[in-house]
Amino acid sequence: MSWASYETRHGRGWIGWDDTGAIDRLVLPGLPKPDGTVTAPPAEVERLAGALAGYFDGSGGWPSGEGCIVPASATAFDTAVYQVVTAIPAGTTMTYSQVASRVGRPGAARAVGAAMAKNRFAPMIPCHRVVGSDGSLRGYAGGLAMKQALLDMEADGG
Repeated sequence: MSWASYETRHGRGWIGWDDTGAIDRLVLPGLPKPDGTVTAPPAEVERLAGALAGYFDGSGGWPSGEGCIVPASATAFDTAVYQVVTAIPAGTTMTYSQVASRVGRPGAARAVGAAMAKNRFAPMIPCHRVVGSDGSLRGYAGGLAMKQALLDMEADGG
């Protein structure tokens, strides 16, 4: 896998792509770079790096045009969850239970959490917008402080 970085006020983030040039994974700012080679990015990766840097710094809006990226290993349930979560508007949240209901599996809140834990495309699939039934923040790969910072930034229109 090849990697390119983007810089934000939260630290360096990473975009990984495979031999075909398909984007395979995003690593949130501040997390370590996964194994692989750092190389010059293809144009699509470079464009996404700029969009992500702007998003995390609150100046560029949401990285748009990429759609809901779903890894080949995703189950039908994961895919349905990712599609619902991708449609949550910036500045708003849904609970794990609400997402489960939207995918036709009421009572599957834990399974929604498991799908979110496998999300390789945060913030493109904005799992930071999914919260506990009491509105509390639950696990996030970038940490709860990052999750809160993203929610605050989006609520402020950034």
